[in-house]
Amino acid sequence: MEPCINLLECVNEKLKKGKVNKIKVAVAYVKLSGVEMFSDLLEDVSECTIITSLDFGITELEGVKKLKELGCSVYIYNGKKEFHPKVYLFESGSQEFAIIGSSNLSEGALTGKNVELNLMVSEKGLIDYINSFINNLISESIPVDDNLLSVLESGGYNDIRHKSYDRPAWDIFRDINRSYYCGKFNELYDFVQKYKERGELMKMRSSIHKMALYGLACDLSSYDLKIDLNERGARGAPDAIIKARNEVKVVVQGMVLLGKTAILSKLSGFDYFIILRMIDRGTREYYILSKSELEKLVRESKIVYNENAKAYEISPRIYEKYRTMLNEFINKISSS
Repeated sequence: MEPCINLLECVNEKLKKGKVNKIKVAVAYVKLSGVEMFSDLLEDVSECTIITSLDFGITELEGVKKLKELGCSVYIYNGKKEFHPKVYLFESGSQEFAIIGSSNLSEGALTGKNVELNLMVSEKGLIDYINSFINNLISESIPVDDNLLSVLESGGYNDIRHKSYDRPAWDIFRDINRSYYCGKFNELYDFVQKYKERGELMKMRSSIHKMALYGLACDLSSYDLKIDLNERGARGAPDAIIKARNEVKVVVQGMVLLGKTAILSKLSGFDYFIILRMIDRGTREYYILSKSELEKLVRESKIVYNENAKAYEISPRIYEKYRTMLNEFINKISSS
């Protein structure tokens, strides 16, 4: 165990001009300046994993993008605790060593410009523990892909981060998701309205469906829940997965007109069928049926299967009995 003030110098001295094969890092925040200083170590790596956070809005998106350009798998911690580790794990040939202490991935922290103190360790027991620690963090984190970067940018992270020095990441994410999903809903609402006024809603089926997904995500952003939307319409997948106490798979149908029949293609692959009636820009009504309720209605011949349409048809007189306040649904899936 050795003290380490200047992290980059410590690593280079340990390597003795050798190359790093694998790097795993868990740090509270990432800055572009730090990534640029760190980039030489990434030249020949076969595996690079970086976990960071958005806590207090310090992490810079440009730094995250640069890490991805350099070939790293980047994750944003999304657990309920504040994220504060500073751990670097290196593998070079047959040797493994780690640096743990106070240095985040910033120029000042890596080069000794800041007041920092780290320890370099190479004992196998500690290395195994650190490796397991980082792997466990991945399970509580979100992989950074183009879609997440789009959400962060469109949701205004760069504006929000400058006002977020006392806010944990989950709280920042909530604002970003609200801004992104509500914004997407409003864009589609304006688009669909033009066709509604011309009586051409039949052309808008796909847009109405996507508008309903964004409306659901917009409303859920007010709750302490995570939601994964099937924005690209992957075949065989549910429209959304709501992560409450357990993962809840939902199929969604959007409606902009009253008295329309709901259509459901199959009775499998989901937990709930959500009919979302969009009355106007700010008013949405939910009719929510569980899979077991739907199966019961089919057995009772209250829902019929249309062979020509290859789908189940649910009349308004049936689904309107299942009008549900969204908070009631959230309470139900959060407690079951």
